[in-house]
Amino acid sequence: MTIQYLQKLRDNNKMDGFTDEGLSLSEIAQLEQLCNNGNPFPQVLKELLFLAGNSCNYLDYSIYDSQQELQSEERLELQELYGITITRPYFFVDLSSVGLPAFIFLDEGDNPPLNQLENHPTQSNFYRRTGGTLQTLINSRIQNYLEGYNPF
Repeated sequence: MTIQYLQKLRDNNKMDGFTDEGLSLSEIAQLEQLCNNGNPFPQVLKELLFLAGNSCNYLDYSIYDSQQELQSEERLELQELYGITITRPYFFVDLSSVGLPAFIFLDEGDNPPLNQLENHPTQSNFYRRTGGTLQTLINSRIQNYLEGYNPF
């Protein structure tokens, strides 16, 4: 796969003895079927999943054993805790802010804006734009690590 957005992740895939683990193209296609009605994911998300979909040193996938489990369980939690169903296609990308997961909408181009769940979400006001993208989030966390800081 050609890496257009996440070169920094590709080139910095090790941290303290841990190496990022990616998904196969067929696993990514299964997730596209599950989360995006079979439509292709944005390029930046495909790259993330290919490079570090199983394990990423710079994003928190929490306790989940797979991306499929993460997506299913977080959607269920959103419904059960807040009564919220997001009708647009979306994908959770980071759970490091406990209870305020970061996600992208899958219908906003190849490097879509990053969103975060609101503190007290409602069906009409459940997220806010972070001001960045998945690419800028990962790059800033890598830069923090390279400068000797905690990436989170």
